[in-house]
Amino acid sequence: MTNSERRIPRLFHPTWEPWAVSGLAMLTGVVGGLGAILFRWMIRAVHDVLIADMLQKGPPVLLMAGPAVGLVTVSLITRYGAREVKGHGVPQILESLALRGGKIRPRVGLFGIIAPAVTIGSGGSVGREGPIALIGAAFGSIMGQILALPEKYMSLLLAAGSAAGIAATFNAPIAGGFFGLEIVLGSYQMGAIVPVFLAAVTGTTVFDSIMGSRAVLATPPYHVINHFALLFMIGLGLLMAVVGLMYTKGLTASEDFFNRLSLPFWVKAALGGLAVGLIGLFVPQVLGVGYPTMHLALSNQIVWSALAGLFIFKFVATMITIGAGGSGGVFAPSLFLGGMVGGTFGNFLYHISPTLAPHPSIYAIAGMAALFAASAQAPFVAITILLEITGDYRLTAPVMACAAVSYLTYNLFTRDSMYTVRLHRRGIKILRGDEIRPMKVMSVQSALEPLHDTVSPSVSVREAWQKMTDLNRSFLPVVQPMGGLDGIVTLRDIAAALQHGENQTQSIAPIVQPLPKPVFSHESLDQAIRYLSLYDVDVLPVQDAQSYKIVGLITRSGILRAYNASAIHAVDTRHQVEKLHKNTPDGVFVEMEIPDDSPLTGRQLKDVTLSEDALIVSVTRQQGAIIPHGNFVIQSQDRLLVYVAPASHRQQVIEQFGSREIVSFYQDIP
Repeated sequence: MTNSERRIPRLFHPTWEPWAVSGLAMLTGVVGGLGAILFRWMIRAVHDVLIADMLQKGPPVLLMAGPAVGLVTVSLITRYGAREVKGHGVPQILESLALRGGKIRPRVGLFGIIAPAVTIGSGGSVGREGPIALIGAAFGSIMGQILALPEKYMSLLLAAGSAAGIAATFNAPIAGGFFGLEIVLGSYQMGAIVPVFLAAVTGTTVFDSIMGSRAVLATPPYHVINHFALLFMIGLGLLMAVVGLMYTKGLTASEDFFNRLSLPFWVKAALGGLAVGLIGLFVPQVLGVGYPTMHLALSNQIVWSALAGLFIFKFVATMITIGAGGSGGVFAPSLFLGGMVGGTFGNFLYHISPTLAPHPSIYAIAGMAALFAASAQAPFVAITILLEITGDYRLTAPVMACAAVSYLTYNLFTRDSMYTVRLHRRGIKILRGDEIRPMKVMSVQSALEPLHDTVSPSVSVREAWQKMTDLNRSFLPVVQPMGGLDGIVTLRDIAAALQHGENQTQSIAPIVQPLPKPVFSHESLDQAIRYLSLYDVDVLPVQDAQSYKIVGLITRSGILRAYNASAIHAVDTRHQVEKLHKNTPDGVFVEMEIPDDSPLTGRQLKDVTLSEDALIVSVTRQQGAIIPHGNFVIQSQDRLLVYVAPASHRQQVIEQFGSREIVSFYQDIP
């Protein structure tokens, strides 16, 4: 029995485990509901100070100062208080699950409610849901750490806390439960469904008992009387997939832009805040969360040209707020943007023919669900939350059709959601459902065996036997004089030939085994295993995706070695990063790309003398993730994730690699 198992409280005996987990989840739900109330109060207080009072005491141009003051304040909080609260909340939850077993520092709960309240209250174009999810998750994590619970319970409490926060802020217990399962946990395991939904119901009940129960975006009763509406919803779904891709890419592009600016962090925050304030001076509807404007769109009280303009200005304001260092959610902005695009689409149809789209606002509702379903990769959350916040379940069919098409179309371009794209770029892959297999994220390149130690088909059986014995190999690749791969000859086949008394000088040509269809070098090891099982072989040829040449072989044993090496590398890297962080807490992850003229291009990693304050964490190239072992050869266009401590040595390390920095990520390790 391990130490962690001995520390599990007695309540977590198998008999009482479901009751204990559910009880803790409901307690987390209470905090999630109260946190949502406190958060709203803090937003209102900040707004009264930075916006309302300012406008009463001076000219409207002072509105520009509100977001600037707010973003500068938040930048100071995230710089010196808790860096985890920078951004939009949910990625921090996923990162804690992926890297720290669900552990979130207690200070995140404190600063995680202050920083986004300041951002939103001062006019920043972000939402409430991400921070509230982080607040609930932080409490669940803290409670799990106090009780010394193992990771599986900690993960459940994180999901329960985030579900309670989302359920409370949207008055949507079903959608909140799906949020905890679909986005945070990424699975629908029976052991998780009950506690997560209990937390969501508890959070909603606590919130409603104090604040009252009402639909967040109540709409007039609609009737989908045109049966062609579902066909139009499919068209809208295709459009929203493209908009969702723009939204996801825009969030990362804006952060990259501000990270590249050679300015003090507070100056970047001030400039971003002034830009948002300038937009708000002319289009005040884009400031803050924007629910009143969304309600007008759903009530068909905004003309279609204004809907299109609001989409553009809200998109820009949200990108600037997040990129300049604001703290807040991206859930509500996605609903706003989806509603504006959907409303424009519906009004366009209405102007073509009123009988085709008698209720243009229905498309605004469907657009909200479709954009979130695509950009968050969460169709169940998107569908249920729009039905709950509008209170109109007669819209189920059109909303489902639009969200499903948008989700599937977005998948054709990328599987990264707005919550995981930044983590993926840092080498942190968030796996979902059936994807939770380590070898699914490792490429065939990781286990590739080059075509060394080959033999010609004219080689004798005796010579092949001798070569295998000397090399301690179970097979040899058979290559034609012109370079084509014929197949392999195995030790078992040679032994059988010798056992049957065949002439030892006879060539191996008759016993060469042809190989099946090759696997591409960029495919995953998981896919390679499927091929090995399908063809019932131990060896597969590997083909380069660009040149279509056979570049090597992959074997079952090679796949196992690559997996073991990856596991060992992950543990060893984690320990080294912790050691660097302990000696120098101010560390930074630097993602860099190796150019063609780098002095390290073509050199093996073991021949590169890195400074003591730098550690290569991961390498990504076109074929996928590569394990950076000693014999690893650095190539141009490789993307390296390097941990540097202290952060002030970042530029020295970049110059040592002769590379160009893509972006830096600060990281606190508890």
